[in-house]
Amino acid sequence: MYGIALSVAACLRGGTRVDVAWNLDPGRTSRFDPADAVAITPGGGRLGSLLDGAIDSRLIEIAAAKPTSGRVVEIELNAIESHTVGVAPGTTIRILVAPASTLPGELWDQLLERRPTCLVAELDCDTVVETKVLQTDASGSAVEFGSDSVTTAWSPRPTFVVMGSGPMAEALAAAGELVSWNVEHIGGPDAAVGMAATLSSIDGLVVTGHDIEGTGRVLLAAMNSQAGYLGSVGPQSIQAARLDWLAYRGVTDTTRICAPAGIDIGARTPSEVAVSVLAEMIAVRNPPPS
Repeated sequence: MYGIALSVAACLRGGTRVDVAWNLDPGRTSRFDPADAVAITPGGGRLGSLLDGAIDSRLIEIAAAKPTSGRVVEIELNAIESHTVGVAPGTTIRILVAPASTLPGELWDQLLERRPTCLVAELDCDTVVETKVLQTDASGSAVEFGSDSVTTAWSPRPTFVVMGSGPMAEALAAAGELVSWNVEHIGGPDAAVGMAATLSSIDGLVVTGHDIEGTGRVLLAAMNSQAGYLGSVGPQSIQAARLDWLAYRGVTDTTRICAPAGIDIGARTPSEVAVSVLAEMIAVRNPPPS
């Protein structure tokens, strides 16, 4: 849901119809992020991804009927769909499909702020008759069915942007995957600058490589975001050059940048350095109580 929140909010502001769908059986599709969702616009346009697009044609058909309320639908996966999802043929998946306009406006506000969010849908059989958003501090996504309701809790995965190429960048990206973060491994600065500017307080970014201009631009963009962790990997001479590049452009307070990135554990290999960087990012995101 976090991935489609900005687009859905834009559609709603523009008066464009958009229907959203999310998985109510994450336990049966464990290889997918429980917070995944897809938005469907008139004509069958899709934003986001749900179950690798396995059931998009079915969801588009439902949305094309322009329902006025949300509905829990049960979809029995055929051989092709089940192969895509990675489950046995005939597996039934419950999906909630709803016009975005029928969901609380504060839902999109919380998703845009990448906060844990809980949506309660009151049901009359399989039809949604009312929805409300609850505050939650949940650290994971989950679905719970009641006798006449379904509650979906979403928790965002941290995005970890790694800018650079080579063994160090590859080790950092692999380490991020190991802890199930949303890893964006970007080789060049242009795409990384755009990604860096969108980061939130739970996200992190690390730059590697010898391109002072490129890594400097990325760090500058990230410093103008809400990114919770900024790291700079490389020898001391490279660290100093990056900070000089920023200072020349008026950025003298670089205390947000961990340079060099990583907790001092005597790391030497790229994999060891990557472990130290992830440990530092986790510590920054989850400081011990005072």
